[in-house]
Amino acid sequence: MYASKRFSYSPMVYEARTLLAALDYNHHKDRPPLLNKNGQKIYRRVFQKKTGRWTVYALKVKKDYSYIPDLQAAILHERLQADKGMPRRRTLRPEDPRRLGLLPKVPPPSIDTILESHVNRGIGAIPTLETDEP
Repeated sequence: MYASKRFSYSPMVYEARTLLAALDYNHHKDRPPLLNKNGQKIYRRVFQKKTGRWTVYALKVKKDYSYIPDLQAAILHERLQADKGMPRRRTLRPEDPRRLGLLPKVPPPSIDTILESHVNRGIGAIPTLETDEP
């Protein structure tokens, strides 16, 4: 998984991860099927929830990442030949909302205050015998 939806990426990082996924796919898309000792294809079955039927797919040989050293060498070569330096961190302005983070604007109440107002599902909604006044 090169660009998970559970994380946010800057546009440049997202593009780089997407390009890496495309390179990986193109390198591995034509892998031959995995064969057992008798030379037959090895299959796996999968239940499709939508159709309610079983389907099969042939296993493929494991991925080899032989293109990675060439990719790393090309990246290093381009980086060394570039006239630009590394990007510098910019300081955030005092009013920048990214400084706030996830902090709420009001201070938290005490735990005791929260516990007093907290009602569990089903508990506290119906008066108990101990608190009923005749």
